[in-house]
Amino acid sequence: MSTIIRAPIDFHNERFLMFVLDQMANELEQKGGKAIRMTLGKSELPLHPDIIGSMQGALDSFEKYTLVYPGGLPELKAKLADHYMQKYKVAIQPSNFVISVGTSSLFRNLFYLLLKEGDEVLLPSPYYSLYHFCALLVGAKVSYYNINLDTLALDVRSFEQNFTDKTRVVVINTPGNPLGNILTRDELYAIDRIVDGRATVINDEIYANTYFDDECESVMQLQDTRSRFVTTDAFSKGYRMYSRRVGYAIVPDELVQPLTVIQHHTLLTADPVVQFGAMAALDHQQEVEHLIDTYKGRRDYTLRALRTVDGVRALPSRGGFYLTIDCDRFMRQHRVSTSLDLASRLFEATHVATVPGSDFGLPTMLRLSYSTADYEEGIDRLVRFFRSEW
Repeated sequence: MSTIIRAPIDFHNERFLMFVLDQMANELEQKGGKAIRMTLGKSELPLHPDIIGSMQGALDSFEKYTLVYPGGLPELKAKLADHYMQKYKVAIQPSNFVISVGTSSLFRNLFYLLLKEGDEVLLPSPYYSLYHFCALLVGAKVSYYNINLDTLALDVRSFEQNFTDKTRVVVINTPGNPLGNILTRDELYAIDRIVDGRATVINDEIYANTYFDDECESVMQLQDTRSRFVTTDAFSKGYRMYSRRVGYAIVPDELVQPLTVIQHHTLLTADPVVQFGAMAALDHQQEVEHLIDTYKGRRDYTLRALRTVDGVRALPSRGGFYLTIDCDRFMRQHRVSTSLDLASRLFEATHVATVPGSDFGLPTMLRLSYSTADYEEGIDRLVRFFRSEW
């Protein structure tokens, strides 16, 4: 029987393997077991009561806002503009914010607007799988620039070599997922110099408020750039509103209407109730600081614990929700062929769910999310696993 699917995508091979491990954890818990999940970037810390209260209060006036503002509530746009001025000293017009349900759908819509079949998109390597999959959906050719796995610095030469006259979109991600790498001002200006206005740079800064060792910055602070920058961010990380989907894009004037019209027809509106929660979240920056302190402590615990473990190497993330461990030597020593195989064996032995690095173009690595209350216990189990005799 011929397939009814017309898209030239191998959907089995494009699975997000993170959810494969998460399903293994679900099955264990349904049988009465207990898993330690280092998979999703979904914080275990509770929402601030004011955020919950704001959403509860908004329920009373919910119908007033339904389907009226497909590009987002004017109140939230204005509050975001104030936030960028107060935090980053950057003036952004409220009209240049487009609100959606997280950033994933925004990436898909931006790729549809900015790319056509045969165009080139330049992604970081390693990459967050969303970028790669959105490129597949529009039929774009994917090229990569490298983040050095030893220094976590941008490989400027690889960027310059892989940016071509056919490149229409460049994606940057700082702090990066999965590495927690941070692009410096000099590196960002180097990217702008190479692009030189010939492509749109989409900046995913969803972790911009979770820096561990440096002051929080935004790419929006760059001055006198030659290229068009689009920034995406959301309330799911530092503000912990993971399941209350609110994200936004900051776009130049010419993209405001097209991006909003796509939402007219495919989204209608992001839930106004959770948008009120997002407004309340902006008033509680101390909540972000608490999360940073907690996750930085977990980062430091991991680096200490794995420092003397033979066969694995922890990459010292500088921000975000994740830490990546290089298991290449361990996998070769024990003849483990794929990161999915390694993550599956690790889960069976320890009940700790990690994310196979193949999701990010890292076939011999695992990604760990800090966002579990049992994180340190999970690291202790990983240490015992890697030290055990197979």
